[in-house]
Amino acid sequence: MNPVQTRRLTQEMADTYQRALTGGPFYAASWLLVGIYGNAFARAPVLSWGLLLAFIGLTVWRFLHRPLPEGSEVPAIARWLRLHWGIVLLTTALWGGLFCWATLDAGFGPARVTALLFTLGLATAIAHAFSMRRGFAFAGIALLCVPGLLLLWINPEDRPNGLMMVIYLVYVVISLLRSYAEYQQRLDLDQELRNQRDLFSRQSRIDALTELANRRQFADVLETAARQAWDSGQALSLLLLDIDHFKQINDTHGHAIGDACLMAIAARLKNSFNEPGDLAARVGGEEFGVVLQGQDLASAMQRAERFRAGLIEHPIAADGIVLNVTASIGIAEFDSSLHQDDDALYQAADSAIYRAKAAGRNRVCCDEPALASINHAL
Repeated sequence: MNPVQTRRLTQEMADTYQRALTGGPFYAASWLLVGIYGNAFARAPVLSWGLLLAFIGLTVWRFLHRPLPEGSEVPAIARWLRLHWGIVLLTTALWGGLFCWATLDAGFGPARVTALLFTLGLATAIAHAFSMRRGFAFAGIALLCVPGLLLLWINPEDRPNGLMMVIYLVYVVISLLRSYAEYQQRLDLDQELRNQRDLFSRQSRIDALTELANRRQFADVLETAARQAWDSGQALSLLLLDIDHFKQINDTHGHAIGDACLMAIAARLKNSFNEPGDLAARVGGEEFGVVLQGQDLASAMQRAERFRAGLIEHPIAADGIVLNVTASIGIAEFDSSLHQDDDALYQAADSAIYRAKAAGRNRVCCDEPALASINHAL
């Protein structure tokens, strides 16, 4: 399912509903005026009241046929649009027949001109309000005007009105085409603004160099995960990784090679930590973090050790330069008796990194309370 097509059809559905609501009552009001001043309710009460009830019923149907909920699929929206346009076209066909009656029946007297003016007004309304679908709009205007126009043209006395109607309908058609183009441009602009908003939202949460989550996204996910772990008791581990002696890489090979190294580390993190509940992020400089939801300490340490060993077994190559990169990794598991929030968990993992560095770097360490509990269990 194309999300862009879905959004455009959803917008069209909402616009069609709102605009149809506005136009529906005017058919009933217009017929009341034409019928009363044309003495139709006295001369043909059954037909006249029947037409009025039909217009009212179609207006109510427009109101009751509400748009589908957000997230509906394209075929369902397309069916909704066809039905709603069917209601509109049925209304215009009914008015077209009424206009023919007023044109043929001299008993309407001056109200025949009133019916003509209302017909042109309703055609104009369709051209402007329902321009989102040219085919349906042209059909609506044709049902309103063409049968009565043919009758006006056949009668020599009414031919001036018929000629005036033709000239005005040329204007209506031009207006419809212009309104259609403007509506499509509006949808295009809405989509472009949505794309820009999505892009800005993504850029605000993605690190530009590595294309991992940035610190903001990392902090939001960690906070939510820690809250869920506190409430549900679900396992949660945090991995912090620092590239050893990264400054030497920049000083020796330049920042371009340093950036290439960071991107290579990021790519490996994506491949190594891609299970549901994992989030790899660049949290600053040469420091990376991985949120491991649903992972206990033992599992997190195994995965971290595999990643650390992989760096040694497969050195990073950047622009023909082979970099023997190692990493110090600190891990902490959320424990509601030790960690009140995500900040406490982060501090525990950060302390574990310092323990790894103090012990000689290129190793995986967990925070001391967790280590003490493991030793106690052993």
